[in-house]
Amino acid sequence: MNKLTYFSEDIVDETLKEAADNFFGKRRKIDSELELLDKHIRQLQQKAQTVERSISRLNYLLPGNDMVKAFWAKLGLKDSLYSAVSADWSGDAILPWAMTLKSKYRKTVLIFYSDLQKLVHDYLHGKYIDDPEVKGKKVMTCNLLHLKEWVEDLNKEIDNINCSNRPDDVMAFTRRINVSESSKRESVGSGLEYTYDQELCFQPVDFDKFGLPEYPELKKVQEVQEKISDFCNITFSDNKELIKNVLKKIS
Repeated sequence: MNKLTYFSEDIVDETLKEAADNFFGKRRKIDSELELLDKHIRQLQQKAQTVERSISRLNYLLPGNDMVKAFWAKLGLKDSLYSAVSADWSGDAILPWAMTLKSKYRKTVLIFYSDLQKLVHDYLHGKYIDDPEVKGKKVMTCNLLHLKEWVEDLNKEIDNINCSNRPDDVMAFTRRINVSESSKRESVGSGLEYTYDQELCFQPVDFDKFGLPEYPELKKVQEVQEKISDFCNITFSDNKELIKNVLKKIS
């Protein structure tokens, strides 16, 4: 084997290594991102369940489906996801002290609404918490808006890799630069056609399949306190016995 052959083989080996590192390096990066995304999706799904339980508990304080719809319509959220959640009670509650039952009911609804508003805000936007691994560092909790942006960026990267680093093209490239192997294959009529794309290309992430509801933003309790109070006063006067039974059950 002459010096030129050795030199050519060194170039081929180096080129193949660079092509493999580039191809598999990008794929490993996507795989890692998909694993991390899956972890955050599962965390947010748990948050969504917590939000739904909170809505269900608040709706339970409103006697009847019509009253539930009226409450959310009063807050400008007619026919929203909030009114669609079935009223149910789970867990316990410490009711606020009040001079009258009407006042106790009003305060209870305000407290439940305030708790829900904070949960929804955390679900939609996240909040800063202490990093469990790095002392003194703050990290943002997983949230819906961030995950939607993340999936959008990830899908762009997946599309780019599928277009510029197609498995079929990479395999054909490695055959072409191996001159002796390529010549042998061509001499026996074997071309450079491959069908790895369908199996090896990344599929774009379908965000909708995760079933994460997009709850409308809720105003802080201070901004809607008057509306909620007026609603509760009227509701209590019209449904006194029903509300007595509700408060008795949850206390």
